[in-house]
Amino acid sequence: MSTTPTPAREMNGLAVASFSVAMVGLCSPLGILGLIMGYVARGQIRERNNSGEGLAKASIILGWISIIAFILLLVLGIAGGIFAAISEGEWGKNYN
Repeated sequence: MSTTPTPAREMNGLAVASFSVAMVGLCSPLGILGLIMGYVARGQIRERNNSGEGLAKASIILGWISIIAFILLLVLGIAGGIFAAISEGEWGKNYN
């Protein structure tokens, strides 16, 4: 009795690309592109029965982390700028 080996599933190239873009774009707006590519890759993987589901899922997670981190950095930067502008007047009075 012999068994035939099942052929390996083809790796989805978009999943690899989305993971790479998501890693490079961590904490920047480029992470949005990795997020979108991850969702598209996940759809292709399900349609074509490719491998790479983990890479697509990781790029989606990294994309969301990137968006949240970018928004947080933006809010903190704006808040810091406002705080600096407000306290600059007091600093000039006290130290000049």
